[in-house]
Amino acid sequence: MKSVYYFLSIPVIVLLCTAMAYRYCSSEEKKFIMFSGRNHYVYGRYEYKDDYVSFSNSGSSITFGTSTPDVSVLIESLSEPTNPNLNWLLVLVNDSCHTKFSLKPGKHSYALDLPSTKSNTWTITLVKITESHIGRVNCYGFEIPEKESGMEFRPMVTYWGKEYYDKNTIIQFIGNSITCGYGNMLSIAPPPNGTPLTGFHSENENAYMSYAMQTARNLRAIPMLVSFSGKGMYRNFDSDTNETMPKIYDRIHLQDSVSAIWEGDPVRETATSLIVINLGTNDYFGESRNEHLNDAVFVKTYIKFVSKIINLYPDSKIICVNGPMLNNNFPAGKKCWTRIQASIIKVQEHFYAMGDKRVYTFFFTPQSAPYGEDYHPSLATHTKMAEELTTFIRTVVYKK
Repeated sequence: MKSVYYFLSIPVIVLLCTAMAYRYCSSEEKKFIMFSGRNHYVYGRYEYKDDYVSFSNSGSSITFGTSTPDVSVLIESLSEPTNPNLNWLLVLVNDSCHTKFSLKPGKHSYALDLPSTKSNTWTITLVKITESHIGRVNCYGFEIPEKESGMEFRPMVTYWGKEYYDKNTIIQFIGNSITCGYGNMLSIAPPPNGTPLTGFHSENENAYMSYAMQTARNLRAIPMLVSFSGKGMYRNFDSDTNETMPKIYDRIHLQDSVSAIWEGDPVRETATSLIVINLGTNDYFGESRNEHLNDAVFVKTYIKFVSKIINLYPDSKIICVNGPMLNNNFPAGKKCWTRIQASIIKVQEHFYAMGDKRVYTFFFTPQSAPYGEDYHPSLATHTKMAEELTTFIRTVVYKK
């Protein structure tokens, strides 16, 4: 089945071009501008090296501006040469989706082929729409004609190039493959008309169109995703209990056991007012292999993790949610949907008993066909999830 890519702007744009167009390079003198100082802004978890800024997580991005559409960016992708799955970047121009392109392994220059604008200025955001296990992305800088110039960004909270002074602007989403947008750009019918068990293909993953980033856009907030496919609260999809999300959460690069630790951004960490935790689907999936999950241990681990988040973000509200992939019919007799709801409610009750009312619970409507890859939510389901969560935040969380 051929995939159809949808990108959300206002209004929604159906993007027909899914590959980067390479422009003819003129003989005009060019200058290289390294990402440094105030000529760019980074969203998500990141780290600076001597000559580049590096990030890995879904939805991480870098914003810069120019006075010319003749722009090339120098980027290095640390994905393995033998891995058929490549990193993909989405290009936003003046807050509107322009195109997306894949990154070849190694260090390369990519021409952006920008559209014309009325203002003759271009604010460009490159969004990593593939998750951290595909590899790091190192951004070195951009090249423009010698006579042109870049733009400065003041050190403040921004949203895709726009400036916002409201402190309630950052929503952090902690999750698994659902939050990453695993396979969300396919729409597959259930058997016998379709085959949702496709395996993972990075070109079909789009974090920008995940429920998380859609919810943030609905609320005009900045999203920060800390998500990784297969991760759980107590145990992962493969039943491993060593590299669960609580145990890798502190890393800048979640996939790297020797990653530097994320110590926050002093300008924007204080702007994190809401944290959404969407974990548990992988914990309970082991029931399909007759690997029983001890609900009490799951609850204890969850409480410990929420306590850590509260200590890190004492001014934030926390929503404990569960994605739409679980139900009571599979595996038969395990009642996973009922059990995970009961477990998450116990987490909330623990904090309520301590007089802490900042912890909320929310449960998405179980999904239905069509599906994304490997029965993950499709774009239609992600959009529905974003609508549900946005309504809950507006009517319940932000009302208190």
